[in-house]
Amino acid sequence: MNLGERLADEADVGAKNTEEHLMDALARQRKALVPHEEPDEDAQGNRYCLDCADIIPPERIQAVQAVRCVRCAAKRERFNKLTQVRGGAGRVMNDEGNDGGK
Repeated sequence: MNLGERLADEADVGAKNTEEHLMDALARQRKALVPHEEPDEDAQGNRYCLDCADIIPPERIQAVQAVRCVRCAAKRERFNKLTQVRGGAGRVMNDEGNDGGK
């Protein structure tokens, strides 16, 4: 096997690994879109927000399988961001910034 063939084989392996990684990431994203809570629907197929009971537009349901209206989902996301505890490297860097980089 010459150098050109070996490099081509390594490139193929790298491309395959990248494709598998992207497919896994897409699968995780799709799974995240599936509601973890049972939707509140009536016999006519209307879906109601679990927080405020307003009807969720069909376009939103089709796009993200929503169980909450846009307003309530946004409130929930803001709350989750405010209560989220940061850790790891982000926390170390943030702590260093508060101590003057010591």
